[in-house]
Amino acid sequence: MYEEITTATNQLQQAIKLIAAELDISTIEATIILFSVMLDQEDVDFASLSGEMQGQIHALIAASAFQDLAVASKRQVLQFLLVSVMQTDGLPANYQVTPDAIGMWVGYIAEQFAIGHDRVRLTDVAIGSGNLVATVSQVLATAAITTTVIGYDNDDTLLTVASGLAALLGYDWQLELGDAVALTAQSTTDLLISDLPVGYYPKDEVAHYQVNAAPEKTFAHHLLIEQGMRQLIPCGLGIFVAPANLFESDQAKQLLGYLQSDEVYLQGMLRFPDKLFVDPAVAKVLLILQRAGAQATQVEPVMLGQIPEVANKAANAQFISEFSTWMQDNHLKMSQD
Repeated sequence: MYEEITTATNQLQQAIKLIAAELDISTIEATIILFSVMLDQEDVDFASLSGEMQGQIHALIAASAFQDLAVASKRQVLQFLLVSVMQTDGLPANYQVTPDAIGMWVGYIAEQFAIGHDRVRLTDVAIGSGNLVATVSQVLATAAITTTVIGYDNDDTLLTVASGLAALLGYDWQLELGDAVALTAQSTTDLLISDLPVGYYPKDEVAHYQVNAAPEKTFAHHLLIEQGMRQLIPCGLGIFVAPANLFESDQAKQLLGYLQSDEVYLQGMLRFPDKLFVDPAVAKVLLILQRAGAQATQVEPVMLGQIPEVANKAANAQFISEFSTWMQDNHLKMSQD
């Protein structure tokens, strides 16, 4: 299987490089064109290439045997492609693909929460390239749980990439271009996941939330946490990939005030191994929040843990067992309504 993934990745990378070179465009733009060709969609830029060049690209796609791969392997190939694209183009941190070492943990928690259900409504308020949602959908599908996905992003390039990724994996996602902070509260989703973009939110007139840090600009990731929780039904679960220093910033007071309100329960925070991040300044944690209401209650104790390193299989097995027991003991499950 690994050889098949490697072959497919290498062939498709060559196709991206050819398109980028011939059209003198960035590799992310070339990737979008490649996705269109792989999906048999018309593309004006691809049509402008010579017949010989089009033939070479089609040959590379055929040689990749992408369509013959299982969905899980297809996702791996697309993830490798996107990681390479982000590195080649030197795109900023908020463009980076959520790696499996993080995404699989989000998927595991989502699965534990949704066990006993055959369908879950899943929302991401900053879907980016879509790899995190695809990873979680894959984990849930393994447990025979189907996802209905809604994804928001204010970057049309990333949203186009996510649309192509979903189509290539056979998923039907509802994707919306726009500012998720400005959304109207929906209270219609069971699960909310997001690898939060980090930075200041520019629109003071929109940032009318409990986490508002006026007169300073408010952190966008704080606003997206509160906004995301507003999209959940009572008892719904929010799983956020957030900065490890979340509660150490000068706006931590406002965020903690919201997390201590009667709208939400802070159920857990898991820190990823430091070795997972080249720069400690970009280390991440998983923040686990639950919308108040229905049968939701504050867990005792709050789960504060350190996720073991990937290579330590024994420690991972023990951590998973302890985490599963904690969720069961605290009845941290999706509403039966």
